[in-house]
Amino acid sequence: MLILIGLGFLAGVATVLSPCILPILPIMLSGAVGGKRRPYGILLGFVLSFAIFTVFATALVKSLGLDLDLLRYIAAGALVLMGIFLFFPRLQQRLNSFIKLPQTNIQKTNGFWSGFLTGSTLGLIWAPCAGPILAAVITLVATSQIGFGSFLIVISYALGTGLIMLIIILASRRVLEKIKGLYKYLDTIHRIFGILIIIAGLGIATGYDRKVQVYLVDITPEGWTSFLQSFEESDKVLEAIDDLNNNTSVKVEKDKTILAPELQNIEAWINSDPLTLKQLKGKVVLIDFWTYSCINCIRTLPYLREWNEKYQDDGLVIIGVHSPEFAFEKNIDNVRKAVNDYGLEYPIAMDNNFDTWRAYNNRYWPAEYFIDRDGYLRHSHFGEGQYQESEEVIRQLLSEDGNMPDDPLGFAEYTKSDKRQSPETYLGYLRLENFVNSSQQINDKPYEYQLIDKLGINQWSLGGNWTINSQSIKSNSDVANLRIRFNSQKVFLVIGTDNPASIDVELNGQALSEKNRGEDVDNNSRLSVNDYRLYNVVASDSFIEGGILDLTVPPGVELFAFTFGS
Repeated sequence: MLILIGLGFLAGVATVLSPCILPILPIMLSGAVGGKRRPYGILLGFVLSFAIFTVFATALVKSLGLDLDLLRYIAAGALVLMGIFLFFPRLQQRLNSFIKLPQTNIQKTNGFWSGFLTGSTLGLIWAPCAGPILAAVITLVATSQIGFGSFLIVISYALGTGLIMLIIILASRRVLEKIKGLYKYLDTIHRIFGILIIIAGLGIATGYDRKVQVYLVDITPEGWTSFLQSFEESDKVLEAIDDLNNNTSVKVEKDKTILAPELQNIEAWINSDPLTLKQLKGKVVLIDFWTYSCINCIRTLPYLREWNEKYQDDGLVIIGVHSPEFAFEKNIDNVRKAVNDYGLEYPIAMDNNFDTWRAYNNRYWPAEYFIDRDGYLRHSHFGEGQYQESEEVIRQLLSEDGNMPDDPLGFAEYTKSDKRQSPETYLGYLRLENFVNSSQQINDKPYEYQLIDKLGINQWSLGGNWTINSQSIKSNSDVANLRIRFNSQKVFLVIGTDNPASIDVELNGQALSEKNRGEDVDNNSRLSVNDYRLYNVVASDSFIEGGILDLTVPPGVELFAFTFGS
């Protein structure tokens, strides 16, 4: 936890050095004018509002149905008002007189509370370039797993950003103090800052600030932005993220010290009558947490299928604990169809309420837990890869009764993915990322969006009438478009519909060809959707860098998440 708090602070510092900060730079610099305590009010207001908003934004959406853009509009309005007062200081004096306050203005007071208001608005409107640390906290918030430790990380992140803001503001004040000739132009400087703040406020209200951010990120050398966040991706940091909020998986030792938690509250079974670990004592059990639309899970299934076929006669029992990532994955008919499509013959347990998931304190899709014949946890592995190591664990556990299985299958490892590859991108508001439309109506109500042409890597935009729900986006018009810019060789998309539909697909403004067409796209570059599952949209024979994927989506079709691979 201390690692993440410290590195969260450094991540906040690095964020200020990124292009994300430039659209709000005029607002920061406005702290250079006014009372001596104004910069400190900005710091406190920013830290508190950013931390509180980050932690409680999801709760506001879910419990109150509140449109988060409303808070941006309020903050933008406050900035415009602040700019007007800077440009016309007599208006502030008249307002004070009207509400019976002393005749002071922003320039002549110590400015702490006006600075606090400025900082509070910055906390509401600032959308940082979040790296793994802040992204992990936001994910915990979205899944209602936020704890005090996570809140401390957000505070440290905001402090890192706020302190650099404070340094910039104090340095600007120092320049004003050093260059004495500027003081005779102080009223003009106030008015210039007033104009800049008004422009910034209007840009935020109209969403133009996001367009500026897209442009700035696009023209900034990739080496610079990746350098700023590279320290967040070290092994120690990723391990600390796994430990965040005491939400790590069950501790596994090679010695027989931890009994495997029992399967709990399984809603239904596929391929088997109900099972318990107690019943399976004397068997080696491999529990695989998966969900059928997860591309990472799908890639592990051939190995599980082969292990089941080779080692079941030696005493191996594989149980696929299906813990749904999306609501449609709770439907047993959908899961049965997927199990049949993937050719899985081992038992599948429907863990729709995540009771077994929580018993193992799991956080990953996929995740494998290896249990010996006496019911003890002996090994675990998260994610793809290490198939040969996993098979050796199976063979070791099976051989502990004195019988050595036949020679191993000898699977080759998957090629490691390109570091440039785009990350998984969720489209529902609970885990909304990289969405750059000028207005974001995300409270389960339909809204008309304007498609954006200029996108940074991994950013996406909507055009036409859409509803953004908690887990998905849903098309509401005949002409509804989605555009995403990505780095990858293959593109997958979780899609669902109650009625068969066809999605038109273009890559870089052209219909998909045989060289880049995914297996679910036909010769006319159309993707036929008839159920809820993962679809392969793009499958190129080479890595695509900066590809623009356009989808034209008919009404009633839901899109859940993009995943990328090779």
